[in-house]
Amino acid sequence: MVRNVDDFDFCLPSHAQGVLEGLQRLRAHPKLSDVTLLAGGREFPCHRGVLALCSHYFHAMFSGDFAESIAARVELKEVDPGALETLLDFAYTGKVTINQGNVEGLMRTSSQLHFPTIQQVCSRYLRQQMDATNCLGICEFGESHGCPEVSSKAWSFLQENFEAVSQQEEFLQLSKERLAVYLSNEQLQVQEEQSVAEAVLRWVRYDPGQRAQFLPELLEMARLVSLPDHYLQNLLAAEPLVRDSAASQALVARSRAMLGAAGTVPTPPKAAPPQKLEEVLVVVGGRVLEESEDEEGRLEMPATPRNFAFYNPKTRRWMALPDFPDYNKWGFSLVALNNDVYVTGGSRGSRNDTWSTTQAWRFCPKDGVWTAITSMLRARTNHTSAVLNGEIYVLGGTTVEVVEVERYDPYNQSWAAISPALKYVSNFAAAGCLGKLYLVGSCAVKYNALTLQCYNPVRDAWSVITSPFIPKYLSAPRCATLHGLIYLIGDNTKKVHVYDPEANIWQKVQLLHTLHENGGMVPLGDRLFVTGGHWKGMDGDYRVEMEVYDCAKDRWVREGSLPCLWLFHSSSSIFMDTSKWTEAFPGDQGW
Repeated sequence: MVRNVDDFDFCLPSHAQGVLEGLQRLRAHPKLSDVTLLAGGREFPCHRGVLALCSHYFHAMFSGDFAESIAARVELKEVDPGALETLLDFAYTGKVTINQGNVEGLMRTSSQLHFPTIQQVCSRYLRQQMDATNCLGICEFGESHGCPEVSSKAWSFLQENFEAVSQQEEFLQLSKERLAVYLSNEQLQVQEEQSVAEAVLRWVRYDPGQRAQFLPELLEMARLVSLPDHYLQNLLAAEPLVRDSAASQALVARSRAMLGAAGTVPTPPKAAPPQKLEEVLVVVGGRVLEESEDEEGRLEMPATPRNFAFYNPKTRRWMALPDFPDYNKWGFSLVALNNDVYVTGGSRGSRNDTWSTTQAWRFCPKDGVWTAITSMLRARTNHTSAVLNGEIYVLGGTTVEVVEVERYDPYNQSWAAISPALKYVSNFAAAGCLGKLYLVGSCAVKYNALTLQCYNPVRDAWSVITSPFIPKYLSAPRCATLHGLIYLIGDNTKKVHVYDPEANIWQKVQLLHTLHENGGMVPLGDRLFVTGGHWKGMDGDYRVEMEVYDCAKDRWVREGSLPCLWLFHSSSSIFMDTSKWTEAFPGDQGW
């Protein structure tokens, strides 16, 4: 007998996986299973223990005092056998393939049988596949199957993309009741004031015989009192649907009368004043030119300046917003999601003592309040952020030579790490486009060629894209998506590059008028706004200017200066009720 020998611990890492794979093989032998499920005329031999571990439904069934707990055969009524087979395969293998053909069936069946993991995966898939052609159907599907995170995302998508959604077949097939629900949403964001009225007319024209009777009721939801008089006049004179409806004529005439001779919009009796939602450029400023450091590197500041403003392209005025509370920072990143403004990370301190932060903030324009949200998993500065499929992605900015990425889910208010980029870059920008996340950048070495990487959120996988004519080098690149194209600039050149993901090719468009450092590039309507400063003249005069790109004309136009000499700022675009904010930003000179 062996003596004086230490204990020997043995662990076979593959044992658990091997047991599951073995149980899966045993399903082919009914004698070695302990229950058979029946659905849609098909039989599925399986094991109670495996089912109970993966499904709350089966756990309750087999552990309770039900007849099924000891039955050899259990019939599942009104359960899709194809979806059930997929769920059982997942229970034994941990693997599932979700696509457009099976996602609804899997979501429905996993909800019936309480497979929470599959419900979550299907929910994420639906949110990632959402676009203008399917968001209405996904919204109704989410509501009917108890998936608030899906329906909430669809509602947000509709609010932000109403004009595109209203052009789709799904919109034309809506019931009158469902359409009324959507039109009553006061947060619909539109580029043209008459877009809601035009959407109503398109819906009625789709089946005028059945729908013309609803025109007056629906037009009343289209904010006619906020439309230009010439548009209302044209409705009365040239639109057959309105001419053929006495009630619609009276409604339009009443709206014209409310406009009044001076073109003002009085408040209807017993009604709240209509919101004046307009798309604006929002800017959060960091350190300003007047700030300096003493001999020991400590930051010396003048009286704290205002740091949050919006620019209204229609009035060409800068208006003040409630200040970003975490003022003394730089290297933060800003994006807009669901019409809220999010600021992540950044650095504070001095030249000799600098540290980055995990903090994240959200500004709700409806409430006018900044709120601290769940902190990021990693501290980040000089990172980039982008929005894709209703979630925020933050990339890079950590202290390791890997582009670490995490994703924020606004519904669950949580951050989750995802796969890092394949190639390390320290000089980069990112943008979401056509359901993918694109990262373009290089290492800090001068003249190092740019690398384009693409992230597929469905597979949680990155790929490196080789494409013709990719720019050789850009310092501090910035990019933005507009009309399915990615526009790219840097602070060392006036060149503007455009990438077409579908054609996988780069092109150049009209040059900028000037360089823009430490700023941003933001899509607003059908145009691009570029902000940022540059040193000008022998005396080192610092200017913070804006330019606007008209895609249709391939032309850049100077739009004026920012109201503050920010050495660092970040920007995005949102829709706001501009009538709510009337304080001019200090330093705004107007036009």
